[in-house]
Amino acid sequence: DAAALLERTCANRVDRPAGSVVYGQFLDDRGGIVADVTITHLAEERFRVVTGAGTVSSDLGWLRQSLRDGERVDLRDSSDESCVIGFWGPRARALLQNVTRDDAGDGALPFYQARELAIAGVRVLAQRLTYVGELGYELYVAPEDAVQVWDRLVAAGAPLGIAHVGYRA
Repeated sequence: DAAALLERTCANRVDRPAGSVVYGQFLDDRGGIVADVTITHLAEERFRVVTGAGTVSSDLGWLRQSLRDGERVDLRDSSDESCVIGFWGPRARALLQNVTRDDAGDGALPFYQARELAIAGVRVLAQRLTYVGELGYELYVAPEDAVQVWDRLVAAGAPLGIAHVGYRA
């Protein structure tokens, strides 16, 4: 019943085909914003909800409170199961295409879609989305493989003039 729960609680249509990425807000009964989230439809009745690091527990609790009697949904915090690497800008697609043999073109990975790619021998879930007005991607990778993928991106980005910016730059 995950799709029904998310359809009811999110201010966007969530029940889309697997591979779809949706940006939206969880709303309370009065239409007030409870959480700002990105939801990826991973497989039949399987979704990943990404929220702010400081609000995971409260957002998870809010979803649990929103369950209706008889609904069967497995809700859990899977934050420790993946790392995310994000990159945005006019050379983002060139960077991604330089680190994978998989097709990362517009037709293969359209806006607000997700698909698996291999980078440095590692399977990652690539999501094409942006919050900065430029072409952008988020890569979800197992923690034990994150440094290997990061190092490959950094090496491939240097000739493109890509710089590190943000929180840990």
